[in-house]
Amino acid sequence: MLRSIQGKLVVVYLLLIVVAMELASLYLLRELERSYIGKVQDDLHQSAQLLAGQLSNFIVDGSLDAAAVDQYMERWPGEVLVLDANGVVIGATARLSNREELLGLKFSHDDVSPAFFGNINRRIGQEGERRMAYEAVPITVDGNVIGVIYLKDSLEEAYARLSDLRDILLVATLLAMASTVVLSFALARTITGPIRELTRTAAQIAGGNFDQVIPVRSSDEIGQLGEMFNRMSRQLKETMDEIQEEKSQAEAILTHMADGLMALDGSGRIIRLNPAAERMFQVSQAQAVGLHPQELAGGSGLEEALLEAWGQSSVLSRQVRLKDRVLQAYITPLRSDGQHPAGTVIVFHDITELEKVERLRREFVANVSHELKTPLTTVKSYVETLLDGAADDPEVRTRFLQVVDSETERMARLVRDLLQLTHMDEGTGTWTFGPQDMGELVAEAVARLRVQAEQKRLTVTCAVAPGTPAAYCDYEKVQQVVINLLANAIEFTPSGGQIRITIAPAGGEVRVTVADTGIGIPPEDLPRIFERFYRVEKARSRTMGGTGLGLSIAKQIVELSGGKIDIESEVGRGTAVTFTLPAAGAAEVNAP
Repeated sequence: MLRSIQGKLVVVYLLLIVVAMELASLYLLRELERSYIGKVQDDLHQSAQLLAGQLSNFIVDGSLDAAAVDQYMERWPGEVLVLDANGVVIGATARLSNREELLGLKFSHDDVSPAFFGNINRRIGQEGERRMAYEAVPITVDGNVIGVIYLKDSLEEAYARLSDLRDILLVATLLAMASTVVLSFALARTITGPIRELTRTAAQIAGGNFDQVIPVRSSDEIGQLGEMFNRMSRQLKETMDEIQEEKSQAEAILTHMADGLMALDGSGRIIRLNPAAERMFQVSQAQAVGLHPQELAGGSGLEEALLEAWGQSSVLSRQVRLKDRVLQAYITPLRSDGQHPAGTVIVFHDITELEKVERLRREFVANVSHELKTPLTTVKSYVETLLDGAADDPEVRTRFLQVVDSETERMARLVRDLLQLTHMDEGTGTWTFGPQDMGELVAEAVARLRVQAEQKRLTVTCAVAPGTPAAYCDYEKVQQVVINLLANAIEFTPSGGQIRITIAPAGGEVRVTVADTGIGIPPEDLPRIFERFYRVEKARSRTMGGTGLGLSIAKQIVELSGGKIDIESEVGRGTAVTFTLPAAGAAEVNAP
């Protein structure tokens, strides 16, 4: 066969096809391998940077809060370790099978050593039978390394894709060789040139390059074939571009949807989760595919809602409770023949915050009603008693009117506090910002409450640290904050106790702390201490005329001034309330 031109052409064509496909395959596989590994490493780096930004919220006194980091990392996707400055594992994701064993242990590995010196370390390695990508990233504060984020991700999916592509390229090569043999034997003597061009172009198109055009030099069958091939290539390229664009748009919509989406097949098993749904159910799509929804949300009522939805054709809306979240589920059955379900689409809308707001609204209305009802009842009963004849007794009349006046003042105070909160919520209040001497401001507040403190034999001291700058704030409103905090300290500190107020600089802020030796606040009450109408000592506060709004007003004023407020307390030891304000000249503060 090699003695004939036809045979030689067949052999040459076969060799060309084999060599071209092998080179293309090697190049493509090498570039795809590099691309896949690079993408995994880039994703790891982006995750590390994002996580480093999130962990900055858990830095306390220049170091990471181990408890907060561990709680946060448990819900973080992937396989991640967080080490403190000493190399001790303080956080690990739930994906790590040995998570509980690692927590609290010192993690010494060559991968993380460079990170403790401020360097990012990347590595591709083997972990058992898995090929893995590793990255260690330092967590720094003011140039100091306070911890390390150590991430790893499997490369098995990438190599599985490369294996599938290798098989596809092999099949494509075999098909190209078979076609070459048939065509070369039939047309070698007359159309070797056009066929060579056609084969070369076809190989490129098979490799995904749809921009190739076959030059048409005749109007015979070969020329017509070339024209049709070019037309097919153009149409195929347009079709692939449209499909890719639509796929990209659909993926972008699903990826960036705030609502979670779950798609089920005809048997009720999960086939797709978007990122929002993954976060809601704390599971990856790979883990969820093939499961029934009730396996992810058992006891939430979702299974019953699905059964009800399959029995009707319209969209079914139901609330489901998922651990600490409340979701509004919109269930749409998909029917292939109009009768039997071919699948189901479920959209989950997180209404947890709406439920919380509604609960707070109900509590607010109930509290306001109760706070107004009590003094009104007292006023009414005393007025009725006076009308029934008690007014004839001057002593009784005076005492009763004093009570009525006190209760009226209490209601007026409540209304004033509510109006103040409303103005701050709506941003309609009047604020006068400027540099204020916090020492003078606090001293005036102490002077206003000196009589109350002396009556209980309380020692009130105020210390201003040297170099404390002026605060940029509204004098009257911040003084109201100090008065509220000092009044609470006086009220809940036993006779003979101490109240200490300290003022000190804190970076670009001024820090004010009001600490007492009072009865303290139970730990279960601390998270709600700044809520409106929330009282630790409800009966006592009401007796002393409190409205339950003082700390809420203080918090609102501080935050609208550009600062923060925090409280620490121990039952029987005392309470310390600390708030910060921007230092004059160090920050721009927008007045409400």
